[in-house]
Amino acid sequence: MNIEALLEEGLALRMADDVELVAIRAREELTRFTGGRIHQNVATADTVLYVRAWVEGKFGVAETNDLSPEGLKEALKQAVKIARAQSSPAGYCPPEPKPIVAVAACDEATWAATPEERAALVARAVKEPNALGFNASGSLSTGGREVWVLSSRGVEAHHRGSQVQFITVIMGKEQGSGYAEFSSMRLADLQPEEVAARALKKAADSEKRIPIEPGEYTVVLEPPAVATLLGMMSHMGFSARAVLEGRSFLCDRFGEKLASELVTVYDDGLDERILPLPFDFEGMPKKRVFFLREGVAEGVVHDCRTAALMKTETTGHALPPPSGAHSPMPLHVIMAPGSATWEELVGGVERGLLVTRFHYARPVDPRRAVMTMMTRDGTFLIEDGKVTQAVEDLRVTESGLRALAEVEAVGRDLSLITGGEGVGGYLVPPVRIARFTFTGRTERA
Repeated sequence: MNIEALLEEGLALRMADDVELVAIRAREELTRFTGGRIHQNVATADTVLYVRAWVEGKFGVAETNDLSPEGLKEALKQAVKIARAQSSPAGYCPPEPKPIVAVAACDEATWAATPEERAALVARAVKEPNALGFNASGSLSTGGREVWVLSSRGVEAHHRGSQVQFITVIMGKEQGSGYAEFSSMRLADLQPEEVAARALKKAADSEKRIPIEPGEYTVVLEPPAVATLLGMMSHMGFSARAVLEGRSFLCDRFGEKLASELVTVYDDGLDERILPLPFDFEGMPKKRVFFLREGVAEGVVHDCRTAALMKTETTGHALPPPSGAHSPMPLHVIMAPGSATWEELVGGVERGLLVTRFHYARPVDPRRAVMTMMTRDGTFLIEDGKVTQAVEDLRVTESGLRALAEVEAVGRDLSLITGGEGVGGYLVPPVRIARFTFTGRTERA
């Protein structure tokens, strides 16, 4: 159906002082496999409409997936009713339109990929693990997301993007396990044998694990682990809302050197390497925002509300209306690459650990950027610059700021790590950190 025409019809009803309409169409087709065989195909397609109605400076939000004119009208009525029930004005106004830069983000072949295409790719991925008697599990998804934003003040934005995500966990015959993933906007970029080979090697190399005492170690973090570290920091402190509420580790520290000079971390929704989205869910153009530039704390992301409260401009990082408690939020986090090869990263470690990825990451103390998480699917001892043997998984309790301050080498190659949400992710290199704190062992069932 014609979503834009429906939204224009909703604006023409003039049921409030101002109206903002956001429509998100998501398409995902997912092929799951385990034991080296496909066991499930799932296809979902849905369009959700968010309505924000402003009445006398107050707003209300309603949500619907009834895309009939009657469904839209009913959602508008609910949003107006909620707005009238508010006790005080919002403290900011709906934004005026601003120019938006177009970005290339949609590959039609990926958007329309078939189950047969995905099955053929999965078959290539599991061929070698199956031959060796290993258990290959995971998923391959294709599809994407389409977003419209229209408002009574003239905001008009539209974007369509595609995504492929391939994830595999390969289990060995004893206790080995290995993980690898791949994301892109183009299915043609996927080389399933290469991704599976990385996980397979980790699984084979970790069949025999030794226990190791918790403590401080030099670590080499692979991109999935770096993405989790930066993801936790994004949620704890890279948002203006976190600064306003006094819970960010950046509070009162802008302009200070908080990390190694090798560390530059920023958000850029226009970067075509990271499933771009050129505007936010208020229809405002995204701006590049540096959180840490050569180790110095510089900025945070804003939506229209936080910009008004802090007397600045939005950076284009509003989330969809029902996510107001978490908005604004960075969605396209990039860590600038360094110059180190993989051999140099590992070769610089006298005794330390190689970490493939973390899981069960949780905040502990946002003001100090302290988080806890566990290693998983490939944790190895490094001795005299060489990866020697697998170790039992460990629990981490560490400050992300302290970790970034201890970065002593940054890899030159970037990897895209995503959550499969159809937009954004983390474009990150591997890094070597001089001191990283492990506080316990992971119990194996």
